[in-house]
Amino acid sequence: MTTDDCWSSLYPEGDVVVAGKVAIRVVEVTNQLRVDMEARRWCLLPYPGHPRGCPNYGKRRTCPPIAPEVGDFFNLSGRMWFILMPFDLEAQAAKMRERHPGWSERQARNCLYWQGTVNKALRMYTTIFASHKPGVRTTYCPEAMGVHVFDTAEAVGVPLERVPTRLVRKVAMVGDPHV
Repeated sequence: MTTDDCWSSLYPEGDVVVAGKVAIRVVEVTNQLRVDMEARRWCLLPYPGHPRGCPNYGKRRTCPPIAPEVGDFFNLSGRMWFILMPFDLEAQAAKMRERHPGWSERQARNCLYWQGTVNKALRMYTTIFASHKPGVRTTYCPEAMGVHVFDTAEAVGVPLERVPTRLVRKVAMVGDPHV
């Protein structure tokens, strides 16, 4: 059995259900990646409390415009995968409303209370997957590089909610390096 076969048996195509919950998903996106450099500008869109968009824009090396463009980091003709880490936002919000009955719906769903844990799990599983693919590179923010994550996920049969109310899927990308 090869490492690819072993990985596939651990994380086959499709949603893996563990203890009644949707688990991690690995999807090959080779030759189906949707690149749109406008995705890099999404970080500038206003959202509550941030009228000029994300405060990390232009400050972190993983954020645009500092982050490299996808074609300068990955071989666009090479192998590529999305690693999708699900998070049950609906259950989280219910738990937080129970703990804090006076909270608004926005407070109960605030990513400050769950995103760090989900990102840590995504990094762990992505590192495991990448360790079985010698020479690959990884990004945890493909949209910062110009990948249209929503269109790519749709193209490979994993539609994402644009404004998630039930299930959030954090996405990492693994692929062959640009040479």
